[in-house]
Amino acid sequence: MTELELKIYKIVAGIPKGHVMTYGQVAEAAGNKNFARVVGNTMHKNPVPFVELARECGYTGDFEIDFEMEKKFREMGIGRVPCHRVVNSSGSMGKNFGLGGPEVQKKMLQAEGVAKSLGKGLEQ
Repeated sequence: MTELELKIYKIVAGIPKGHVMTYGQVAEAAGNKNFARVVGNTMHKNPVPFVELARECGYTGDFEIDFEMEKKFREMGIGRVPCHRVVNSSGSMGKNFGLGGPEVQKKMLQAEGVAKSLGKGLEQ
């Protein structure tokens, strides 16, 4: 894992429940507003996502948490990384969301109380 990826995971781990950040906002917080794609790739490799919530919201895949990495993240003060709280610049869901696609991501955010008016992705 690179230092930049670790920095991105720390930033995303700090997004509070009920809130989101865009890929660009995370990239800017990590030091380069042009790294939105790097943020997306890093989120896609997230070893410790909120897989239990994803399953409650319809994810049926076989993803398993990397418990060794989770322990290391906890030692660094990170914990689980809520990659579902990162959306694109229009507020829409990521079309390649790794835990079941955009519909599962949408349901995860709604379960956490993210406003339905956030963007196109959360409209009914």
